[in-house]
Amino acid sequence: MSSTPADPRPTATTPTGSGPTATTPADPPLTETTPATGAAQADPSPAELPAAEAPSTGRKPVHRRIGLPRNRRVLVATGIAVLAGSVLVTGLTASASTSGTPHDAGRPAACVPQDPNNPPPPAHDPVPTSVSTVQQAYDCILDNYYGGAGLDDRPLLQYALQAVVRELRRRGVDRPNAVLPALTGDRGKDWPLFARRFQQVLAAVPDDPGLRSSLAVTAIQGMIAALHDNHAGYQGPGTPGATPDAHPWGLGVGLNTTLPPAETAPAFTGPLFLTTVAAGAPAAAAGLRPGDVIESVNGVPVVTNGQLNPGVMTSLHPAYPQRTTVAMTVRRPATGRTLHVRVTPGPLPAQPQPHVDATLVDGSIADIRLDAFYPGSGADALKAIAGLQATTRLTGVIFDVRGNRGGVADEGNKLLGAFVHGATVVSYCDADGTCDPQRVDDSVPLLHLPMVTLTDDGCGSACEVFAAGVKDLRLGTLVGTRTAGVNSGPAHLYALDDYTSAIRLPSQHAVGANGEIIDGIGVPPDREAPLTASDVSTGKDPALDEATSILSS
Repeated sequence: MSSTPADPRPTATTPTGSGPTATTPADPPLTETTPATGAAQADPSPAELPAAEAPSTGRKPVHRRIGLPRNRRVLVATGIAVLAGSVLVTGLTASASTSGTPHDAGRPAACVPQDPNNPPPPAHDPVPTSVSTVQQAYDCILDNYYGGAGLDDRPLLQYALQAVVRELRRRGVDRPNAVLPALTGDRGKDWPLFARRFQQVLAAVPDDPGLRSSLAVTAIQGMIAALHDNHAGYQGPGTPGATPDAHPWGLGVGLNTTLPPAETAPAFTGPLFLTTVAAGAPAAAAGLRPGDVIESVNGVPVVTNGQLNPGVMTSLHPAYPQRTTVAMTVRRPATGRTLHVRVTPGPLPAQPQPHVDATLVDGSIADIRLDAFYPGSGADALKAIAGLQATTRLTGVIFDVRGNRGGVADEGNKLLGAFVHGATVVSYCDADGTCDPQRVDDSVPLLHLPMVTLTDDGCGSACEVFAAGVKDLRLGTLVGTRTAGVNSGPAHLYALDDYTSAIRLPSQHAVGANGEIIDGIGVPPDREAPLTASDVSTGKDPALDEATSILSS
């Protein structure tokens, strides 16, 4: 989403009623050309998902089989977090071997459940990721993933070798023995067949421990990819969200591309524009401003024949300590000028902690901006509303969750509890149909105020649970654009035996209030109000204007 440092929390955006704006230096190193004609075409690539927030639910889950869809239940999550490389862990489940196959005798120790907010101190020095680690991940998936008992192991191993072959070819060390052996569908027999072949491939590559360890990591990532699950993932050295970034680095821009798109999302064809420019960042020093439309990067058009040029996104997200200057041609909608800008990557200012912003709109409407459902955000939002009520007779509430990638969904339960009691917002269901209904927080006093929620395709996971609750329970109007559709289910984190890697696996999948699947589809708004580059450039916010109009009428 931006070139700001990898952080377990999303970057806050401007929450006021005037729309997203930023104060940046006046136009230093810009070279003006003739005014641009026509809209620039551009296209971002999917951003990494953010890191996990811990669940904090004091209620004991109620397990019951529910017939979906029945009465309008509302579902609120104990927490799905799609935050930079990791997902919310809603519980800790030990990996236990359930297989009675011959493969059990030699299998490595079970993967170890982890609490992402309280990781244990390192007990061992890191060791190379090995075939044993790959086997541990294989067993961990089959033991703990949603429907793992019924998974066919063959796609896991096929995707593992596919990923390895792709890496071999990328490095120019492809090997003739890198082929998949004939698999049987018997887990106990298939793993030894795969492991033997994988060992042969590793033995045939150049004698480089780093290469072999990298290929083992690649195999694990391939198995995770075979799940096609946006809340499953690999976390290791260098992956976003694995550890705090010791070197916040880049250009310091946010783009109008957020979470990976849902299956139903159309291909992004632009325009690609800046949604934020961090104060004090290299992009700000170069004179870039929110709303600037990127037309080319290093001479390469952002979009060619309707397809995003992926190298463009790589250039806009340079990693530490890359200092190659990035040349951009941008169009500024507010003035119509076309500008040529050169930005050298460098250190970035620290990202702000996630927080709640509260302002008054139209004199009596509370505009509450939540950039993440972090622990305590529900109470913070309710406190902010109470603070406004102390001095103003409120006539409505706007919750702005655009760009909110998720967090602890119980925080959304708390907010929804201010508008309805006795409702179930979401259910987390096992593969056999046994479900845990997630309820609103009935301890919260009702506000008795009308409400509008602003959404976009940056709203994912726990944020989508909140949006679905608003829509399904008819608590208010959704305004903006469809949410991300990144909402498979709450995930658990498991450590592997190299002491540097972990994998995230959902054991349940989320089901909406009416039995609907949100994952891959998202939550559509009741009223469409997209934010354009021209809106950002000129400080307008059509979604907020629409929400204000609804609550003022």
